[in-house]
Amino acid sequence: LPAPADHAGTLLHAPVLIVPRVLEPELCEALIEMHQADGGEFTGVMRDVDGRTVPVMDELKKRRDLWIRNPELQAALRERLERRLYPMILRGLGFTVTEIERYLVSCYDAGDGGVFHPHRDNTTRGTAHRKFACSINLNDGFEGGDLRFLEYGSATYRPPPGGAVVFSCAMMHEARPVTAGRRYAFLPFFYDPAGAATLRAYQAEVARAEGAAI
Repeated sequence: LPAPADHAGTLLHAPVLIVPRVLEPELCEALIEMHQADGGEFTGVMRDVDGRTVPVMDELKKRRDLWIRNPELQAALRERLERRLYPMILRGLGFTVTEIERYLVSCYDAGDGGVFHPHRDNTTRGTAHRKFACSINLNDGFEGGDLRFLEYGSATYRPPPGGAVVFSCAMMHEARPVTAGRRYAFLPFFYDPAGAATLRAYQAEVARAEGAAI
């Protein structure tokens, strides 16, 4: 078989949306400084174990994450997404975002071997509600770390600082190894009322199972 990038007989481009200027430089710098002050923590990947979705540490991902808990900062980020990004998602992808999952600042550090090998973002019961992933770079000056969608060829994608790449959670993708410096990114997931219903049904089932086990 030909390589994925050649199988269609024409140049392929992964079906991703790139939107610049979602977060202004001052906000990007503030998020980086917040992560640097805390340091973040290594987090696992989601796996289904005995009917529940749980984080599992493995070699698929090496990344330090920091959850944003401050309601005012969450509101500021949400306002920018709603005003600058959501209209472009509706226009380019035909999807109306109503829900955000997680306010997360991540760091892929070359010193840690920062990487996220090929994966999909909605393959477990607890993540099936996710519709689109969003990767907003907060800085430049690093080497490696770009997104790649191997089902569509070997091309890589890097938005400018403050810019977003939005893509379906069903697409296989990877964050390439960072080979020099640090890549900081803001990484939310988006979904809609149908996704919210899927998530509530899973959470209710888990709650019933935990109640029965007591």
